[in-house]
Amino acid sequence: MRRWRGLGRPGRLRALGLASVAVLLLGSHSALAAPSLVSINIVDTPRPQEKWGYAPGARTVAPGTWVTWSNAGTDAHTVTAEDGSFDSGELDPSQGFSWYFDQPGTYAYVCTLHPWMQGKIIVGNGVSAAPTPTPVPDDSPPPPPDDGSDGTDATNGSD
Repeated sequence: MRRWRGLGRPGRLRALGLASVAVLLLGSHSALAAPSLVSINIVDTPRPQEKWGYAPGARTVAPGTWVTWSNAGTDAHTVTAEDGSFDSGELDPSQGFSWYFDQPGTYAYVCTLHPWMQGKIIVGNGVSAAPTPTPVPDDSPPPPPDDGSDGTDATNGSD
C-alpha cells in the first residue's frame, strides 16, 4: 500500500511561495482603485425649451472619474467644453458620450445646438494646477568689455 506523503520540505516552501504570490497579485488587483463612474442626463421634453438642460447641471468629482452624459431627450444635443478640451459631437436620443477627468479644474460645457443648456464638472477642488513657468530668455546684450576708458587699468582693475 502506497501512502501519499504530500510535498517534501522544498515542495512545501515552493507551494507556499506560489500561494503568497497569488495572494499578493489578487490582493493588489483589488487594492487598485477603480475609476469612479458618474452619469449626467441630457433632458429636454416634456419641459419647455428654456428649461432643457443637464441633470445635474453641476457635478463635483474626484480626479480619475469617468463622466457619461446620456441623451434622455427627444432632440439631438452636444456636450462641448467651453475650453475645447472635449466635444461629443451631436448625440441623437439614447446616445451617450463619456470623458475621463484626471486633472483638477472646473470644466464648463454647453450644448452647441441649444446654447442655454449649460453645465460644469468640478474636478477635485476645482482649481487647475498652475503650469510650471517657462524661463524668459534674457535678450539684453552683454555689457561692453572694459577697455580702460574709465580711468582704470583693464588688465587688473588698478590705476
